[in-house]
Amino acid sequence: METQNDKRAGAHEGNTPGLIYGVLAVATVIAAESTRRETFAKLLVASAVVVALYWLAHAYSQYLGTRLFHVGDWTLREAATAVVHEAAILEGALLPVLALLGAWIAGASLEVGVTAALWCAGSELVVLEVLASIRRHLGWKATAIETLVGVVMGLGILSVRVLLH
Repeated sequence: METQNDKRAGAHEGNTPGLIYGVLAVATVIAAESTRRETFAKLLVASAVVVALYWLAHAYSQYLGTRLFHVGDWTLREAATAVVHEAAILEGALLPVLALLGAWIAGASLEVGVTAALWCAGSELVVLEVLASIRRHLGWKATAIETLVGVVMGLGILSVRVLLH
């Protein structure tokens, strides 16, 4: 019998890249913003707009790619399938956005909120690597190597912040 966790684990099995793109897209926007000139509201709206555009661009490109190579009429069902498939981008962006929102609600400074969001984004990438290793039953050495990839990606996010500010 399929459990809820089984369903959840396979929800974006075909679009794990979408999760990663979502994390990277929102974290890059957050990292690039100036905490001296911006507000939580502006940063959250900008993040939402960028992630939504990224999501729709991916859905559009997937759907266009399908139409270029498959003869047939345009269907709403195929367009909706592409939009749902690429929703993994929204899911990937969720944790850093929630960290930023949580910092705002808690009354923290924007700098603290940005830092929390960026650390959440980096941690999300590391956790995805660890989960992938566990699901594949890798040994500790292979898990460490694959996790290092997530760490490097997370450091890449932090480097945007350091380079621009």
